[in-house]
Amino acid sequence: MTALLIGDEPLTPEAVVAAARGGTIDVELSAAACDRIARSHAAAEAAAEQRTVYGRTTGVGANRHDPVPASDRRAHSVRLLRSHAGGVGDALPAEVVAATLLIRLAQMAAGGGGHRAEIADALAGILRAGPLPVLRDLGAIGTGDITLMAQLGLALSGEGEWAPRAAVAPLRSSVVPPPDAGARITIEAGDALALMSSNAATHAAAALAWADARELLDAGLGTAALTFHALAGNREAFAPQLAAARPLPGLADVSERLRVLTEGAPAPARVQDPFGLRCLPPVAGALHAAATGLHGVLAVEINAAAENPLIAGGEVLHHGGFHAAPCALALDTLRLALVPFASMSAARLAHLMEPGLSGLPAFLSVDAPGSSGVLIAEYLAADALARLRAEAVPAVLGTVAISRGLEEHASFAWQAAGQARRAVLHLRTVLALEWVVAERALRMQGAPVGGVLGPLRALATGFDARLEDRPIGPDVALADAALPALARSVRAATASG
Repeated sequence: MTALLIGDEPLTPEAVVAAARGGTIDVELSAAACDRIARSHAAAEAAAEQRTVYGRTTGVGANRHDPVPASDRRAHSVRLLRSHAGGVGDALPAEVVAATLLIRLAQMAAGGGGHRAEIADALAGILRAGPLPVLRDLGAIGTGDITLMAQLGLALSGEGEWAPRAAVAPLRSSVVPPPDAGARITIEAGDALALMSSNAATHAAAALAWADARELLDAGLGTAALTFHALAGNREAFAPQLAAARPLPGLADVSERLRVLTEGAPAPARVQDPFGLRCLPPVAGALHAAATGLHGVLAVEINAAAENPLIAGGEVLHHGGFHAAPCALALDTLRLALVPFASMSAARLAHLMEPGLSGLPAFLSVDAPGSSGVLIAEYLAADALARLRAEAVPAVLGTVAISRGLEEHASFAWQAAGQARRAVLHLRTVLALEWVVAERALRMQGAPVGGVLGPLRALATGFDARLEDRPIGPDVALADAALPALARSVRAATASG
């Protein structure tokens, strides 16, 4: 079981992903975090006795001017959760829910939301053991994941849905009973908005997408290296002088790694290679930079106190700092960067089937005249690439006006995170296709299995050795499943190089 202490050191995106994908989490709030939470709650309670505090002593949104009497404030919190929960859409995967709870806990530990300690303790208890609340995905628009957080609040009170931790996307028919009454929480005055005022689910989905994209960048360098060897590419394109002349961090990193991965390649067959090989450093470097940018945003956001109102130094500050534009823009940038990276992979796949570049029969066919070999891989890659392009449309281009026009803008970061989660799946398909075709070409050439590519090629031993026309789906499925291992092999090779 992973052990995490929340509240002393910042929670990292890497830790969020590892914990969310590792099962139950032995999580504990530090003494300093508990003290911050207690002081923040006391300050919020004191302020609500003396002045208007949005969401605690008033309604929310367009109802912000409607006062709520002290005698009704606990019931007001319950009504806010029930009215905002929505409960519409598909259930989120367990890894997203677990990451959401962990991030929300880290945000509470910052001590800016006026939360009760019982709420934070309940989140920690869920992460340590037991079922997960079911959170349905419709309703967040990048100005706070209010529908998702409201569903979480209802689940804590015993009214929401729960599902086994192993479930990925449970249906209503698979919902398990909520925890026993002793584990439930009574919602008190001020609990609702304090819990709802967060983009924790968006940051959770974004962190998981970031991890997948970063892994696929590594795997993509591996598939490109395999293609490079099969096409006898020219290593001049990765020379350190080129990176020094244009010192972009991503470009320099990719060039250095490609120099390692292409050691021992055949003598170059051309002065200048096609763009899929020759222009890979700037294109993959741009993806490297986009992933780094998203990581930087998440490293701040998952630990930030961004609740509205913010309790800071005894003051209650009403603000719009919960707006998720930084995360939405970083996610849009990442998805856009995935497109040229995938496009180059699809281009290299096509180059492998061109006799003038590979020296092999067209479409890598070996059967009767007119055989199509792996021609269909081009169609499959083109389809996946088209779907990736569709997911790359910037979410920040959207607009909305809700709550009687008071909230007239949204970042749509939640949609951007969902698009990123789907986009990486399409990139996986393209890279898996390139891997299958590159391995086929290397086998047809009789290329030795040793050298720097030895560990990478060993991962393809399960690919079908038959070269006659046949469906390639089983090989592509094997390659897709092995992409994480390919990424690890690339990291190991380049780290030692």
